[in-house]
Amino acid sequence: MKLKGKLLWPVLVLLAAGGTAWWWQGAGARLAIVRETRPAGPDLSAVPDELRARIAAAEARAQGRRTAPKGLAELSRLYHANGFLEEAKQCYVGLERLDPGAARWPHLHATILAGFGEIEPAVALWRRTVELAPDYAPARLRLGDCLLKSNHPGEAAAAYAEVLKRNPENSYALLGLARIDLEAQRWDQARERLEKVVNQSHYALGYDLIVTLYERLGLKEQAASIRSSTKASGAYREAPDPWLDELIEFCFDPYRLAVAAGVAPPAGAIKLLERAIAVQPENVAYHFQLGCLAQTQGNLALAHEQLESCTRLAPNFADAWAYLSALQARQGNRAAAQRALMTGLANCPESPGLHLMRARNLRADGQLAEAINEYRTSILYRSNEPDAYVELGNLLITAGQEKEGIALMRRALETDPGDPSALAALAFYAVTTGDEAEARRWFARASLQPRVPAPQFAQLQAFYRQTFGHDWVPDRK
Repeated sequence: MKLKGKLLWPVLVLLAAGGTAWWWQGAGARLAIVRETRPAGPDLSAVPDELRARIAAAEARAQGRRTAPKGLAELSRLYHANGFLEEAKQCYVGLERLDPGAARWPHLHATILAGFGEIEPAVALWRRTVELAPDYAPARLRLGDCLLKSNHPGEAAAAYAEVLKRNPENSYALLGLARIDLEAQRWDQARERLEKVVNQSHYALGYDLIVTLYERLGLKEQAASIRSSTKASGAYREAPDPWLDELIEFCFDPYRLAVAAGVAPPAGAIKLLERAIAVQPENVAYHFQLGCLAQTQGNLALAHEQLESCTRLAPNFADAWAYLSALQARQGNRAAAQRALMTGLANCPESPGLHLMRARNLRADGQLAEAINEYRTSILYRSNEPDAYVELGNLLITAGQEKEGIALMRRALETDPGDPSALAALAFYAVTTGDEAEARRWFARASLQPRVPAPQFAQLQAFYRQTFGHDWVPDRK
């Protein structure tokens, strides 16, 4: 046994030496790829110090035999996340060679190419991505979008269909197929898909297409109803893309951080905004966004702190004074709320929002003449929004000045044809005056407006029945 052990030891030493040599040779080949594809450093004179330090550390790792691939991967993330897209592209070329079985690198590379309008190479990379990661839906969706843009509707439809095969409720894939239906003038199929999309997404997706489709089909009332309800709809968001979205952790651009915070979950959004403020503490927009977000989440101490920072950084920023005053009122500190409002008006004497807020306060205190003056001042400075018209109209109607009040409601609808308060008020007034023809006209508009609350419309219906002795029913087409 001792003899066997003595004979085995040299063999193990030789194997280890061979393995080390093999690793050393492979590491050298990987280092050569990194050296060949690592981009020359961009001008970093305008970036934050921390980003400059992170890039320098990644550059150092990219030059080490043991750490070169990891260094190149970190460089790709830092460059991509902070807008150095040409440099990120070069990094991805190297990473695709170093790790050809990883789907992440061609996917991220393709997003940059597609953004530059380089559709064909982007399509090639996304085809490779879906081969490597067939269940990663964001890549298939982007592939479908690119194929559709490059006039390959059949292949685009196949890409969207593959997404729906794995997730039949995917709104983005349904929207892609609806676009193809529209181009092929398959109106019924397009309508079915678009109605599903807008209902699933609460009109964040497909809004413009369904309005156009309804108008083409002659459904003008439905189109007008949707168009006038857009103030209640959400903003469009691209399909979630975890591989792309995670780059935000490497971002030091405050604007990009703030934009990402707008679509991030609440806890993550706060962290992103705090990072934006740390990079650019004098930018009032980031303090205001964080203050509003904190207030929405019920973190009133943070909200108060950020809104007060806004008023110090930009005393002429009216919204900061308005939100601070409203927050102090919510906290029960009415005296502080009044001080903030009046200080805001002193700094922003032409702010329609602050005059509207003062009008509401005066109305609540029973100072109606002063409130009317403030409403009129708000309208003077912002005549294209309905709120002051509606509130002043209601105040005048209650005070017995129906004619002027109703005129203001009509002016409110000139600024927003779907304003629910104005529609309801005009419908109610028509019933009150016994003008059934006029009432029917306003009921028809209100019934097609999703922003009119169902309980309020039910009350109007009951009043109509009580006044005219029968239910209101829409005219048959």
